[in-house]
Amino acid sequence: MHPPDISMSRSATTLAARPTQAAVLALAIALFLVAANVPYAWLIANFGYDDILREPTAVVLGRFGDGGSALVLAWLAFAVGAMLFIPVALGIRRLLLAHGIDDHGAAILGVGSAIAQATGLLRWVLVVPSLAETYTAPQSTEPARAASVIAFDAVHRLAGMVIGEMLGQLLLAGWTALTVWHLMQARLVPRWLLLIGAVTPPLWLIGQTELLHEVVPAVPAIEVTPAAFMLWEAWLAMVAMAILVRALRPGGPRPAVDGSHS
Repeated sequence: MHPPDISMSRSATTLAARPTQAAVLALAIALFLVAANVPYAWLIANFGYDDILREPTAVVLGRFGDGGSALVLAWLAFAVGAMLFIPVALGIRRLLLAHGIDDHGAAILGVGSAIAQATGLLRWVLVVPSLAETYTAPQSTEPARAASVIAFDAVHRLAGMVIGEMLGQLLLAGWTALTVWHLMQARLVPRWLLLIGAVTPPLWLIGQTELLHEVVPAVPAIEVTPAAFMLWEAWLAMVAMAILVRALRPGGPRPAVDGSHS
């Protein structure tokens, strides 16, 4: 009798786990996309986001004060949706590790991007409500209203523009670029899908001109960030489907960690 082949047992276990791992990742991506887009759509319809940010601060605070608790909760949901990208980044890292590729650096960028963007969004939950209340209160003095405007501008530039938008988007661009490279190495998705993903980081870089235009008017503001996010989300959804289909397909390639039978 031959002793049990441990490597074959480990290989069978790994292969059996692949569809489950891919399904969990696809579910995490779907949950993230829904959680991020539902409050975003609500904010567009009910708060005029993000065109409202181009209005004078007095208009923004007045509109925010009119929104009530529902508006604050929508911003909270939006921030939670951003944080749900963390399981996506970690799930893709686990999948790539199963194919012998260490995606540690990209995972750090992805987690950092989620935290940065959620931090920027949470200003609407924890800071702006009190500023809007002070600005819209009938008994507020003009100096108090002026102070609210100054405070809003400072928080908006630091938490929103610097941390949430610039840092969050640059980290996400880095995550996307590294993930495209690693997916190409693992041969997990079609090349045409990798090309779509590779387009989004340059778009985010170009979109930074909107932020720079705020302080250096000579820099032209090129508004491509919304298009970059829509393309990126479509790409991410297609990546989830491609990985899931590949994992469920009979006779798919084995991960690099599979043992060999001799």
